Amino acid sequence: MTFTIRPPAACAAALALLLAGCGNGSNDDMPAIASQPASAVIATGSNTVLTVVANGVAPSYQWYKDGAPIAEATAPTYTATAAGTYYVVVTDPSGTVSSANAMVTVTDGPAIVTQPLPATILAGTTQTLRVEATGAGLAYQWYKDGNAIAGATQPAYDAAETGTYDVVVTNAAGSVSSSTAAVAVSATLAAPTITAQPANVTVNSGTRATLKVAAGGTSIAYQWYRNGTAIAGATGSAYTIPVATGADAGTYTVTVKNTAGSVTSAGATLAVNVLAAGINTAAVVNAANAFLATLSTDQKTVATSSTSSATVLFDYALDNAIQWTNLPGDRHGLRLNGTTLTSAQLAAANALVAQALGATGISVMNELRTADDVLANAQTSGTGTGIGGGAPPAGTPPAGTATPPAGAGTPPAGGAGGMAGGYGSGQYSIAFVGTPSKTSPWMLQLAGHHLAYNITYNTGKPSATPNFLGVEPPNWTVDANGAVTVTAAATAPGVQHAPLEAQRKAVYDLAEAIQSDSASAGAAKLSGTFTDVIMGASGNTDANFKTLAYPTSGRGLQYGAMNATQQAYVRAAIRAWVDNQAADVASVLLAAYLGDDALKDTYVAYGVGQNGTKADFGAYPNAGTAPLDAQHSYLRIDGPRVWIEFVVQQGVLYGTNVHYHTIWRDKTADYGGSF
Repeated sequence: MTFTIRPPAACAAALALLLAGCGNGSNDDMPAIASQPASAVIATGSNTVLTVVANGVAPSYQWYKDGAPIAEATAPTYTATAAGTYYVVVTDPSGTVSSANAMVTVTDGPAIVTQPLPATILAGTTQTLRVEATGAGLAYQWYKDGNAIAGATQPAYDAAETGTYDVVVTNAAGSVSSSTAAVAVSATLAAPTITAQPANVTVNSGTRATLKVAAGGTSIAYQWYRNGTAIAGATGSAYTIPVATGADAGTYTVTVKNTAGSVTSAGATLAVNVLAAGINTAAVVNAANAFLATLSTDQKTVATSSTSSATVLFDYALDNAIQWTNLPGDRHGLRLNGTTLTSAQLAAANALVAQALGATGISVMNELRTADDVLANAQTSGTGTGIGGGAPPAGTPPAGTATPPAGAGTPPAGGAGGMAGGYGSGQYSIAFVGTPSKTSPWMLQLAGHHLAYNITYNTGKPSATPNFLGVEPPNWTVDANGAVTVTAAATAPGVQHAPLEAQRKAVYDLAEAIQSDSASAGAAKLSGTFTDVIMGASGNTDANFKTLAYPTSGRGLQYGAMNATQQAYVRAAIRAWVDNQAADVASVLLAAYLGDDALKDTYVAYGVGQNGTKADFGAYPNAGTAPLDAQHSYLRIDGPRVWIEFVVQQGVLYGTNVHYHTIWRDKTADYGGSF
């Protein structure tokens, strides 16, 4: 449901009318709406005519879009060309009445991303043909030999007869036909055979691991298993783990099948040489000292205040460690911008970041800083709307900061601009809590609005938490002219940005797998409304750290009660956060979080969104008709140590849209377990 703020004049008129009605007991003479304007989905570049039919004495009309009056829109009809929430206020001498909202969605035509595949099937069996398409308001119609199949109006169709099949996908913007898929029926189709078994593989932690099988047969499909459990999405002749850890070690098999039968391979052992905890620490310390060597004396004098922004160095104490928040504005430490640091100092800081984080963690940090430049521009240019405001138009971020950096280790420029109201890449900071050391405890903090990397060294407990990630807008595009669009869909032109896409996709897959099964959904569903993560910062700091109380009952759906697909998505979701860290840190933490004993005591729970029916973590949320229907969607993973939350919130600068907050904590090792 989308809430639109009506202008004060309309509200005042309605209130006066209500009070008048209370006085005489009747409002029969008020204007009445006989026919409401209808919502519509239209193609980019087209329009829809919104119409109201009202009774009254010489009524006048004023149309509104996203709460703001539309100039010269004073007729019973209005031709809408832009996406938004529309309504009309009808007035006559007896009073005023507002129509219902009409949602106008602008969409591009559908685009097919996965085509149906041809197959040969055994007589008496069926083959499921599938299509995947992007676009809003999609409808499907399958055809066989050019003739529509009655009732075949879903993305999948079970074909049992010889023929040539295709599907037409349609929405308000047009239609697209899939490629054809020929299905042949055979009375003698043979089951597949394995011609080369998967081989044992040994890799170092943090590197790629690939298992392969060779099989013969017609129209065959694959499913890989680890220790007897199906691996979600592992449906090719090869299975690759991009960044292997100790938790991936095990025995792998693959089942190859067609409609005539199936065969399972021999087991192949994956061995992972786990990196020793802290193996990267010396390199991080060397990079930290190299950065310190570029600083002035004042910039590396130990701070006397926990909030100082004049130095990078702070004593190793809890009050200094908890100086992070999800709010925009100042952080302690030195700003990562060209006003605070010279180019040589920035280069040394970037080298430290590149050593301390994994490649994905660096990319996430850079993209979150770029997102903050979008917010800074929206605030200074007035293109943001604020909570409950109108639809966000495209905007142009500050020069040199709108496009992501070419290298994973190179953040946005972060110059003097782009810092309005606490927003902008230049507001992000670096701090050392404790002196960088290869033996004594210290912390590296990289923090700003929607980012808190807290990485602790030398405590005996590898630690990368608390780790806060958030983003507004969730995704956006930048066109060839540098213009930013924050309501872009998958098919929108320009460079796509989605800093937390890996985390969103992981949570989406897990939530969908749980909610698609009624028993799982019932066990995992939480009551109440979630407006934010519950284990996040408290105001401007993590002041509640020492009093955090994790649930001991009502924790949701237990890992052991999940099916194989759900379990695989739990593991993938945990990795989506942990894999941002350097390989040695990630390897140790994943081994702790994904070990069999830990998973047995791991739970997943969710809260439904404003839609009232499900937790919605769908892609391109702000390209839809009613983005705010997804707000309050919430999911958490609760293990013996690991705690991860993801929540969809209403936007702040783009108030008719949504944005994300997430938190990853370690119940025993936040801040290295030191405090």
